[in-house]
Amino acid sequence: MKAPTLKLYNDLVGMLRAYASILFAEKPWVGALFVLATLWFPNTGLAGLWAAIVGMTTAALLKFRNLESGLHVYNSLLVGLSLGAYYYVDVHLLLLISFASVLAVFVTVAVSDITWRLNRLPALSLPFVVVALMATLAAQSYGTLSRYLVPMAPHDMFVSAAVDQFFTSLGSAFFTPHPFAGLLMFIGLAWTSRYLAFLAMTGFLFGFSTYTYLSGSPHPDLVAWNGFNFILVAMAIGGLFTVPSKASFILAMLGSVIAALVTASSETFMLVYGLPVMALPFLITTLTMLLALTHRPATSNLQLTLDAPALPEISYERARLAKARQGEFGSVPVRAPFFGAWQIYQGFDGKHTHQEPWQHALDFYITEHEQSYRSHGRTLDDYYCFGLPVVAPVEGYVVKTLDTLSDNPPGEVDTENNWGNHVLIRMHNGLYLLLAHLKQGSIETHIGAYVTVGTRLAACGSSGRSPQPHLHMHVQWGDVLGGHTHAFHLTSVLQQDKQDATPDFRLFSQPSEGQSVIAAKYDPALRECLNLSVGRKLTYQVEYQGEQCQRTLHVELSLLGELHLVSDRGAKATFTTQDNILAFYNRQGKTDLFFDAWLLTMGLTPLQEGNIHWHDEPPLALLPLSMRQYLYAVLSPALTKGMQSEYQRQWQGGVWVQRGRHQFKNMFLQTSFETKAEIQPKLGCMSFVFKGENLKLQASLLEIAQQGDAGIPAWQITAEDKKML
Repeated sequence: MKAPTLKLYNDLVGMLRAYASILFAEKPWVGALFVLATLWFPNTGLAGLWAAIVGMTTAALLKFRNLESGLHVYNSLLVGLSLGAYYYVDVHLLLLISFASVLAVFVTVAVSDITWRLNRLPALSLPFVVVALMATLAAQSYGTLSRYLVPMAPHDMFVSAAVDQFFTSLGSAFFTPHPFAGLLMFIGLAWTSRYLAFLAMTGFLFGFSTYTYLSGSPHPDLVAWNGFNFILVAMAIGGLFTVPSKASFILAMLGSVIAALVTASSETFMLVYGLPVMALPFLITTLTMLLALTHRPATSNLQLTLDAPALPEISYERARLAKARQGEFGSVPVRAPFFGAWQIYQGFDGKHTHQEPWQHALDFYITEHEQSYRSHGRTLDDYYCFGLPVVAPVEGYVVKTLDTLSDNPPGEVDTENNWGNHVLIRMHNGLYLLLAHLKQGSIETHIGAYVTVGTRLAACGSSGRSPQPHLHMHVQWGDVLGGHTHAFHLTSVLQQDKQDATPDFRLFSQPSEGQSVIAAKYDPALRECLNLSVGRKLTYQVEYQGEQCQRTLHVELSLLGELHLVSDRGAKATFTTQDNILAFYNRQGKTDLFFDAWLLTMGLTPLQEGNIHWHDEPPLALLPLSMRQYLYAVLSPALTKGMQSEYQRQWQGGVWVQRGRHQFKNMFLQTSFETKAEIQPKLGCMSFVFKGENLKLQASLLEIAQQGDAGIPAWQITAEDKKML
């Protein structure tokens, strides 16, 4: 595509996305549908189009970035629609719209910067309201403008009185208060996000009911023009800037009720000056609530997405996958504070001492044949864990230590010094981690020292309230010993029940009494062969349904520093190798069966040594479902859940064999698929198979290549190189 044509195409996409973004959508075709809806009243629609063109041209001339997103045009468009709803389009109005649209671009950039610095709040349509009110006040003194009265919704019923009221209010978000226009917008909204469409309906119901109850019998024109505020508040609070949950839904409905109160008060004030209310209630309610929410502790019940707002289905999927892999939101990840396999002596909410406010704590010890000592158990040295090394499970500064207390003889406790000898570490998140009941004279660090994960700190003892040698660990608020504890979890450990033959790898582990925890040890050879560095390219020979083709995957680095695996058909996924695990997430782009099969096969791969077993809950979208199956899948009572995947890896015949079974089940659909990969040292995933009912895809690695860089030559290894393959 030539440069002028490409620029014209990007400008058109940006304009259409500006239309779509008014209802928090982003697809250009949805924007095109909204354009058609605004043209139900041509005067309004043409004024909006002219404003969008002027805004896009201004932003392009000033070389603002990301024009294709439509963000710079969004507020200019609304200014044009608002003026076109009150005045006839002529040369004089077009001139006013042009000046106002240019001003809206400047105000959008300035206000967006200000609100972002204010706890990363979105600007929303605040620039539009500021500029539109200025333009409306100015227009009242211009004798050259002719007043235009938008034809209100017909008296003949379109669907039903209540439904017509909803569609008319939705259409008024584009200054097109007609049920047919609102219906077109609802179709685009529902296609974009079923959950946003649900919030739009319920938000209007709550807001309209409150408005009607307080007003008695409100004028239908006021509801038609201002009812969209109830809708937008519910969508913004419950779907765009929070992760969907019961708490966010309740908050969204509360926001709609508050918006009804603000609408009533705004009408009383604005009508005195002959000004329309526009989106003022939406802005006051949404920005006030979001700003207040930034000052509350983060919890799993209500998670803000101000840093990366997205459609509710996307936010929900991100949070769901994060919870499946990393546990409860807000829980602090820590490593095992020891080497080898230890058992849980007392877990969270333990029956002995782990009660509120100290319920988040773990006690570790070692047993063999259900016995914690070797022979008689009458001396401390007879206990398996006594004197074993204790290492730092987190990074941070040592703020308190004590190692002068004597270790208790077995069966005795020191109730005056409950924590015994201890080390307290201040973490980077402001919380503190305590390791207690340490051996007398064993502490190898000092106050003020900075420790990293794995730094040796002391030895396991039996000081303080400790009837037998064990290690106590908890995370707490403040540096006062005995402070209230905070939820935490062990990460990158192998957890095993007594009846399990193979340990289960866990990124999130809150083990209970009797379970065994092993500090996982990563395998350098496995990490080396699965190292997907920037510029790496993998070429596979793929066979599917009797046909063969070559497919490639390559690694890119984004401007934000994220690593992406990208297929030759444009599908991509972000990945990380932190915590000695290869993990993929945030799948984007086109449908690609080969790419999705690779992700299901290798999407969560611990880089740990030994034969291990683990679980994952990858997104349902990775499965090659038919349209009928997909519709059955999304008929789940909640937002779409993920699959249940179970993996197992063993060393066989000089390669790692990694098998996976992936299942999805709800009341309408049950399906399963299997994957198998062979991972060879130095080369990585040499082959994989993905199969299900009446489906089989298999791929074999043909070539590994590395793109060159300044001072670093490119290289490649092919299947013909018998020395390596």
